[in-house]
Amino acid sequence: MKQSFVRAALTSLLCGLLSIAALPAHADINSAVNAYGEQKYEAAYREFSQLAAQGDNRAKSFLALMTLRGLGTARDVKQGAKLARECAEGGEPTCAAIYGDLNLPGKGLPVNFPEARAWTRKAIAGGDQRAGYGLWQAYTLDPANQFMVNGKADDRKYNAIARRSIAERGDQIEAIDGLAGAAAAGYLPARLMLATLLLEQSGAGTTKQIRTLLDGIPNLSPDHRKYLALAQQVDTLGPSRAAPKLIADAIPTVMTAAGLAAERSGTPNSTLCKDFRLMSIKDVSAVGDAVWLPLKQPLVAGTYPVQGSWTENWHVYFCGAERVLRMQFTVDGMGGAFYEAKS
Repeated sequence: MKQSFVRAALTSLLCGLLSIAALPAHADINSAVNAYGEQKYEAAYREFSQLAAQGDNRAKSFLALMTLRGLGTARDVKQGAKLARECAEGGEPTCAAIYGDLNLPGKGLPVNFPEARAWTRKAIAGGDQRAGYGLWQAYTLDPANQFMVNGKADDRKYNAIARRSIAERGDQIEAIDGLAGAAAAGYLPARLMLATLLLEQSGAGTTKQIRTLLDGIPNLSPDHRKYLALAQQVDTLGPSRAAPKLIADAIPTVMTAAGLAAERSGTPNSTLCKDFRLMSIKDVSAVGDAVWLPLKQPLVAGTYPVQGSWTENWHVYFCGAERVLRMQFTVDGMGGAFYEAKS
Protein backbone atom coordinates (compact mmCIF):
# COMPACT_ATOMS: atom_id res chain seq x y z
CA MET A 1 0.00 0.00 0.00
CA LYS A 2 2.79 2.32 0.98
CA GLN A 3 4.73 1.66 -2.25
CA SER A 4 1.57 2.25 -4.32
CA PHE A 5 1.06 5.57 -2.60
CA VAL A 6 4.65 6.63 -3.30
CA ARG A 7 4.35 5.60 -6.95
CA ALA A 8 1.13 7.58 -7.26
CA ALA A 9 2.71 10.64 -5.65
CA LEU A 10 5.74 10.46 -7.94
CA THR A 11 3.50 10.06 -10.96
CA SER A 12 1.46 13.09 -9.90
CA LEU A 13 4.60 15.15 -9.28
CA LEU A 14 6.09 14.16 -12.65
CA CYS A 15 2.89 15.08 -14.45
CA GLY A 16 2.91 18.42 -12.68
CA LEU A 17 6.49 19.12 -13.73
CA LEU A 18 5.70 18.16 -17.32
CA SER A 19 2.71 20.51 -17.27
CA ILE A 20 4.85 23.34 -16.01
CA ALA A 21 7.50 22.63 -18.65
CA ALA A 22 4.82 22.75 -21.32
CA LEU A 23 3.82 26.30 -20.34
CA PRO A 24 5.41 29.22 -22.26
CA ALA A 25 8.36 30.86 -20.54
CA HIS A 26 7.45 33.88 -18.44
CA ALA A 27 7.97 37.04 -20.49
CA ASP A 28 10.61 39.46 -19.21
CA ILE A 29 10.81 43.11 -20.30
CA ASN A 30 14.59 43.04 -20.58
CA SER A 31 14.66 39.93 -22.77
CA ALA A 32 11.84 41.41 -24.89
CA VAL A 33 13.77 44.65 -25.37
CA ASN A 34 16.93 42.70 -26.18
CA ALA A 35 15.04 40.64 -28.76
CA TYR A 36 13.71 43.86 -30.28
CA GLY A 37 17.21 45.36 -30.38
CA GLU A 38 18.50 42.22 -32.10
CA GLN A 39 15.67 42.52 -34.65
CA LYS A 40 14.11 39.25 -33.50
CA TYR A 41 10.76 40.88 -33.95
CA GLU A 42 8.46 37.84 -33.77
CA ALA A 43 9.96 36.75 -30.45
CA ALA A 44 9.87 40.31 -29.15
CA TYR A 45 6.25 40.75 -30.21
CA ARG A 46 5.22 37.57 -28.37
CA GLU A 47 6.94 38.66 -25.18
CA PHE A 48 5.64 42.21 -25.35
CA SER A 49 2.12 40.82 -25.93
CA GLN A 50 2.36 38.69 -22.77
CA LEU A 51 3.66 41.60 -20.74
CA ALA A 52 1.07 44.01 -22.11
CA ALA A 53 -1.69 41.54 -21.20
CA GLN A 54 -0.34 41.64 -17.64
CA GLY A 55 -0.64 45.46 -17.61
CA ASP A 56 2.94 46.45 -18.45
CA ASN A 57 2.59 49.85 -20.11
CA ARG A 58 6.17 50.00 -21.31
CA ALA A 59 5.63 46.70 -23.13
CA LYS A 60 2.44 48.10 -24.63
CA SER A 61 4.39 51.08 -25.98
CA PHE A 62 6.65 48.68 -27.91
CA LEU A 63 3.62 46.67 -28.96
CA ALA A 64 1.92 49.79 -30.33
CA LEU A 65 5.06 50.83 -32.21
CA MET A 66 5.61 47.35 -33.68
CA THR A 67 1.97 47.13 -34.76
CA LEU A 68 2.16 50.52 -36.44
CA ARG A 69 5.37 49.58 -38.25
CA GLY A 70 4.50 45.96 -39.01
CA LEU A 71 7.40 44.49 -37.04
CA GLY A 72 6.77 40.93 -35.87
CA THR A 73 3.12 41.26 -36.84
CA ALA A 74 0.97 42.57 -39.67
CA ARG A 75 0.95 46.37 -39.93
CA ASP A 76 -2.32 47.65 -38.50
CA VAL A 77 -2.64 51.40 -37.97
CA LYS A 78 -6.06 51.16 -36.34
CA GLN A 79 -4.94 48.56 -33.79
CA GLY A 80 -1.63 50.36 -33.25
CA ALA A 81 -3.46 53.61 -32.55
CA LYS A 82 -5.77 51.81 -30.12
CA LEU A 83 -2.80 50.35 -28.24
CA ALA A 84 -1.02 53.73 -28.20
CA ARG A 85 -4.13 55.48 -26.85
CA GLU A 86 -4.60 52.88 -24.10
CA CYS A 87 -0.93 53.07 -23.19
CA ALA A 88 -0.98 56.90 -23.21
CA GLU A 89 -4.02 56.92 -20.94
CA GLY A 90 -2.00 54.66 -18.64
CA GLY A 91 0.58 57.42 -18.30
CA GLU A 92 3.34 56.25 -20.67
CA PRO A 93 4.92 59.41 -22.24
CA THR A 94 6.21 57.56 -25.30
CA CYS A 95 2.69 56.38 -26.11
CA ALA A 96 1.33 59.91 -25.72
CA ALA A 97 3.95 61.07 -28.25
CA ILE A 98 3.06 58.25 -30.64
CA TYR A 99 -0.66 58.92 -30.38
CA GLY A 100 -0.17 62.65 -30.82
CA ASP A 101 1.91 62.03 -33.94
CA LEU A 102 -0.81 59.82 -35.40
CA ASN A 103 -3.14 62.83 -35.49
CA LEU A 104 -0.85 64.74 -37.88
CA PRO A 105 -1.37 64.73 -41.66
CA GLY A 106 -0.48 61.44 -43.32
CA LYS A 107 0.32 59.63 -40.06
CA GLY A 108 -2.70 57.31 -39.81
CA LEU A 109 -5.63 58.92 -38.02
CA PRO A 110 -7.92 61.66 -39.33
CA VAL A 111 -6.05 64.97 -39.04
CA ASN A 112 -6.73 66.62 -35.69
CA PHE A 113 -4.24 69.34 -34.70
CA PRO A 114 -5.77 70.03 -31.25
CA GLU A 115 -5.50 66.31 -30.41
CA ALA A 116 -1.93 66.18 -31.70
CA ARG A 117 -0.96 69.11 -29.49
CA ALA A 118 -2.83 67.84 -26.42
CA TRP A 119 -1.20 64.39 -26.41
CA THR A 120 2.22 65.76 -27.28
CA ARG A 121 2.01 68.14 -24.34
CA LYS A 122 1.26 65.14 -22.09
CA ALA A 123 4.32 63.36 -23.47
CA ILE A 124 6.54 66.35 -22.68
CA ALA A 125 5.02 66.77 -19.23
CA GLY A 126 5.76 63.09 -18.63
CA GLY A 127 9.44 63.63 -19.44
CA ASP A 128 9.72 62.84 -23.15
CA GLN A 129 11.29 66.08 -24.37
CA ARG A 130 11.80 64.61 -27.85
CA ALA A 131 8.04 64.94 -28.32
CA GLY A 132 8.55 68.70 -28.71
CA TYR A 133 9.35 67.96 -32.34
CA GLY A 134 5.69 66.96 -32.67
CA LEU A 135 4.57 70.39 -31.45
CA TRP A 136 6.69 71.96 -34.18
CA GLN A 137 5.11 69.70 -36.80
CA ALA A 138 1.62 70.47 -35.50
CA TYR A 139 2.32 74.18 -35.95
CA THR A 140 4.01 74.11 -39.35
CA LEU A 141 1.63 71.57 -40.92
CA ASP A 142 -1.47 73.47 -39.83
CA PRO A 143 -2.86 75.35 -42.86
CA ALA A 144 -3.71 78.24 -40.54
CA ASN A 145 0.03 78.90 -40.23
CA GLN A 146 0.97 78.52 -43.90
CA PHE A 147 1.11 81.24 -46.54
CA MET A 148 2.08 79.11 -49.55
CA VAL A 149 -0.88 78.25 -51.77
CA ASN A 150 -0.35 75.92 -54.73
CA GLY A 151 3.38 76.55 -54.55
CA LYS A 152 3.07 80.34 -54.53
CA ALA A 153 3.21 82.84 -51.69
CA ASP A 154 -0.17 84.32 -50.84
CA ASP A 155 0.57 87.93 -49.82
CA ARG A 156 -2.69 88.28 -47.92
CA LYS A 157 -1.99 85.21 -45.76
CA TYR A 158 1.68 86.17 -45.35
CA ASN A 159 0.81 89.66 -44.09
CA ALA A 160 -1.89 88.33 -41.78
CA ILE A 161 0.55 85.90 -40.14
CA ALA A 162 3.33 88.51 -39.96
CA ARG A 163 1.03 90.97 -38.17
CA ARG A 164 -0.05 88.55 -35.44
CA SER A 165 0.34 89.90 -31.93
CA ILE A 166 2.22 88.05 -29.20
CA ALA A 167 -1.14 86.97 -27.77
CA GLU A 168 -2.01 85.40 -31.12
CA ARG A 169 1.26 83.47 -31.33
CA GLY A 170 0.77 80.98 -28.52
CA ASP A 171 1.01 77.92 -30.77
CA GLN A 172 4.12 79.32 -32.45
CA ILE A 173 5.85 80.04 -29.14
CA GLU A 174 5.01 76.57 -27.86
CA ALA A 175 6.19 75.00 -31.14
CA ILE A 176 9.59 76.75 -31.21
CA ASP A 177 10.23 76.06 -27.52
CA GLY A 178 9.16 72.44 -28.06
CA LEU A 179 11.49 72.06 -31.03
CA ALA A 180 14.37 73.56 -29.04
CA GLY A 181 13.64 71.26 -26.11
CA ALA A 182 13.73 68.22 -28.39
CA ALA A 183 16.99 69.45 -29.93
CA ALA A 184 18.52 70.03 -26.49
CA ALA A 185 17.54 66.46 -25.58
CA GLY A 186 19.65 65.29 -28.52
CA TYR A 187 16.84 64.27 -30.86
CA LEU A 188 18.53 64.36 -34.27
CA PRO A 189 15.56 65.43 -36.45
CA ALA A 190 14.94 68.32 -34.05
CA ARG A 191 18.60 69.38 -34.09
CA LEU A 192 18.63 69.48 -37.88
CA MET A 193 15.29 71.29 -38.10
CA LEU A 194 16.19 73.91 -35.49
CA ALA A 195 19.52 74.60 -37.21
CA THR A 196 17.63 75.12 -40.47
CA LEU A 197 15.19 77.47 -38.74
CA LEU A 198 17.94 79.50 -37.07
CA LEU A 199 19.83 79.81 -40.34
CA GLU A 200 17.08 82.22 -41.46
CA GLN A 201 16.34 83.76 -38.06
CA SER A 202 17.39 87.43 -37.85
CA GLY A 203 17.48 89.80 -34.89
CA ALA A 204 19.90 88.28 -32.41
CA GLY A 205 22.64 86.40 -34.26
CA THR A 206 22.32 82.63 -34.27
CA THR A 207 25.63 81.31 -35.58
CA LYS A 208 26.73 79.87 -32.24
CA GLN A 209 23.46 77.99 -31.82
CA ILE A 210 23.71 76.59 -35.35
CA ARG A 211 27.25 75.40 -34.72
CA THR A 212 26.24 73.83 -31.41
CA LEU A 213 23.39 71.99 -33.11
CA LEU A 214 25.35 70.71 -36.11
CA ASP A 215 28.90 70.23 -34.80
CA GLY A 216 29.72 66.60 -34.14
CA ILE A 217 26.86 65.08 -36.15
CA PRO A 218 28.33 62.40 -38.45
CA ASN A 219 27.26 62.11 -42.08
CA LEU A 220 25.56 65.50 -42.33
CA SER A 221 23.60 66.00 -45.51
CA PRO A 222 25.18 68.27 -48.16
CA ASP A 223 22.70 71.03 -47.29
CA HIS A 224 23.47 70.90 -43.57
CA ARG A 225 27.21 70.88 -44.27
CA LYS A 226 26.66 74.11 -46.21
CA TYR A 227 24.65 75.57 -43.31
CA LEU A 228 27.43 74.75 -40.85
CA ALA A 229 30.11 76.20 -43.14
CA LEU A 230 28.06 79.38 -43.63
CA ALA A 231 27.59 79.81 -39.86
CA GLN A 232 31.33 79.33 -39.33
CA GLN A 233 32.13 81.88 -42.03
CA VAL A 234 29.68 84.47 -40.67
CA ASP A 235 31.18 83.99 -37.21
CA THR A 236 34.51 85.31 -38.51
CA LEU A 237 32.92 88.56 -39.76
CA GLY A 238 31.61 89.91 -36.48
CA PRO A 239 28.52 89.90 -34.28
CA SER A 240 25.87 90.48 -36.92
CA ARG A 241 22.19 90.28 -35.99
CA ALA A 242 21.33 89.27 -39.54
CA ALA A 243 20.68 85.59 -40.23
CA PRO A 244 23.51 83.75 -42.01
CA LYS A 245 21.26 83.10 -45.00
CA LEU A 246 20.19 86.75 -45.09
CA ILE A 247 23.84 87.84 -45.18
CA ALA A 248 24.48 85.51 -48.11
CA ASP A 249 21.33 86.70 -49.89
CA ALA A 250 22.28 90.36 -49.39
CA ILE A 251 25.67 90.12 -51.12
CA PRO A 252 24.41 91.13 -54.62
CA THR A 253 22.71 94.22 -53.15
CA VAL A 254 25.82 95.09 -51.16
CA MET A 255 28.01 94.69 -54.27
CA THR A 256 25.76 97.14 -56.13
CA ALA A 257 25.96 99.63 -53.27
CA ALA A 258 29.76 99.26 -53.18
CA GLY A 259 29.90 99.88 -56.94
CA LEU A 260 27.87 103.09 -56.56
CA ALA A 261 30.19 104.23 -53.78
CA ALA A 262 33.19 103.55 -56.00
CA GLU A 263 31.67 105.57 -58.84
CA ARG A 264 30.93 108.52 -56.55
CA SER A 265 34.51 108.49 -55.30
CA GLY A 266 35.77 108.75 -58.88
CA THR A 267 37.28 105.26 -59.07
CA PRO A 268 38.02 104.63 -62.76
CA ASN A 269 36.41 101.61 -64.47
CA SER A 270 34.57 100.67 -61.26
CA THR A 271 31.99 98.72 -63.25
CA LEU A 272 34.75 96.30 -64.28
CA CYS A 273 35.92 95.57 -60.74
CA LYS A 274 35.51 91.97 -59.58
CA ASP A 275 37.48 92.02 -56.31
CA PHE A 276 34.48 92.32 -53.97
CA ARG A 277 34.84 90.78 -50.50
CA LEU A 278 32.87 91.20 -47.30
CA MET A 279 35.59 91.77 -44.72
CA SER A 280 33.86 92.39 -41.41
CA ILE A 281 30.67 93.52 -39.67
CA LYS A 282 30.97 96.15 -36.96
CA ASP A 283 29.02 98.74 -34.96
CA VAL A 284 25.90 96.60 -34.64
CA SER A 285 23.13 98.49 -32.87
CA ALA A 286 20.54 97.17 -30.48
CA VAL A 287 17.13 96.32 -31.92
CA GLY A 288 15.08 99.48 -31.51
CA ASP A 289 11.39 99.27 -30.56
CA ALA A 290 11.83 95.52 -30.22
CA VAL A 291 9.04 93.10 -29.42
CA TRP A 292 10.35 89.57 -28.85
CA LEU A 293 8.64 86.21 -28.73
CA PRO A 294 8.83 85.15 -25.06
CA LEU A 295 10.74 81.95 -25.78
CA LYS A 296 12.19 80.10 -22.78
CA GLN A 297 14.43 77.35 -24.11
CA PRO A 298 18.10 78.46 -23.97
CA LEU A 299 18.75 77.58 -27.62
CA VAL A 300 16.09 80.05 -28.78
CA ALA A 301 15.48 82.52 -25.94
CA GLY A 302 15.86 86.10 -27.15
CA THR A 303 16.28 85.14 -30.80
CA TYR A 304 12.93 85.97 -32.42
CA PRO A 305 11.78 89.60 -32.69
CA VAL A 306 8.38 90.23 -34.24
CA GLN A 307 8.95 93.97 -34.36
CA GLY A 308 11.96 96.30 -34.43
CA SER A 309 14.90 97.55 -36.48
CA TRP A 310 18.67 97.86 -36.23
CA THR A 311 21.76 98.96 -38.17
CA GLU A 312 25.17 97.44 -38.90
CA ASN A 313 28.29 98.69 -40.67
CA TRP A 314 29.49 96.22 -43.27
CA HIS A 315 33.13 96.71 -44.26
CA VAL A 316 33.79 95.52 -47.80
CA TYR A 317 36.79 95.48 -50.11
CA PHE A 318 35.98 96.61 -53.65
CA CYS A 319 37.96 98.17 -56.51
CA GLY A 320 41.15 98.07 -54.49
CA ALA A 321 39.81 99.92 -51.44
CA GLU A 322 37.92 99.28 -48.21
CA ARG A 323 34.45 100.81 -48.07
CA VAL A 324 31.86 100.98 -45.31
CA LEU A 325 28.20 100.38 -46.07
CA ARG A 326 25.47 101.21 -43.58
CA MET A 327 22.97 98.34 -43.47
CA GLN A 328 19.45 99.10 -42.22
CA PHE A 329 17.36 96.09 -41.13
CA THR A 330 13.65 95.99 -40.30
CA VAL A 331 12.05 92.92 -38.74
CA ASP A 332 9.46 91.32 -41.02
CA GLY A 333 7.41 89.49 -38.35
CA MET A 334 8.18 86.10 -39.90
CA GLY A 335 11.62 85.47 -38.46
CA GLY A 336 13.50 87.40 -41.13
CA ALA A 337 14.16 91.05 -41.94
CA PHE A 338 14.01 93.52 -44.80
CA TYR A 339 17.29 95.29 -45.55
CA GLU A 340 18.68 98.33 -47.29
CA ALA A 341 22.31 99.13 -48.09
CA LYS A 342 23.43 102.75 -47.83
CA SER A 343 26.84 103.82 -49.08
